[in-house]
Amino acid sequence: MQANLDQAIGSRLKELRMKSGLSLNELANRSGVSRGMIGRIERAESSATAMLLGKLCSALDTTLSAVVGLSDRPPERLTRKSEQPVWRDPETGYTRRHASARSAASGIEVIVVELQPETRVSYSPWGRRAYTQQLLLQQGQLNVFVGDKCFALSEGDCLDFDVMRPVSFENAGRTTAHYIVIVRNS
Repeated sequence: MQANLDQAIGSRLKELRMKSGLSLNELANRSGVSRGMIGRIERAESSATAMLLGKLCSALDTTLSAVVGLSDRPPERLTRKSEQPVWRDPETGYTRRHASARSAASGIEVIVVELQPETRVSYSPWGRRAYTQQLLLQQGQLNVFVGDKCFALSEGDCLDFDVMRPVSFENAGRTTAHYIVIVRNS
């Protein structure tokens, strides 16, 4: 399953790069990711980490969900759990399930995340098409760093934040943190 998702992510990144009219060198310069690594990801020879995907999506002016959601079907009202793509960061074990259809009529994306104990996932500032999102912590504890500010979340807490600054998610606890991220696409 992960190999199929790596293939789909690689194809989607290549498609977005080509639609943007960018060469591998140009995307490498924009994203700070090496040309060789981008090529390996596009050919599914390497699994991209969350940090790498964040840099590439930012440089391509798209959301991570647009790459990991991978649905080219028309909008649907119901997305069965068995149809929701699950992506696992090969470096940290962080998992991300894209619960809503990528092109949901509402323009709202719902992402279900599990972050393992003593794990941190960091993203660079998004840049050009920055957006805001909300995070609802369902279980565990989570520190969210937005720029220089740290928000310590407990079960049930909800945080509204943007991706214009570096963002890190840290589970310093002993149990897996389960949370939902809600993004409204404009």
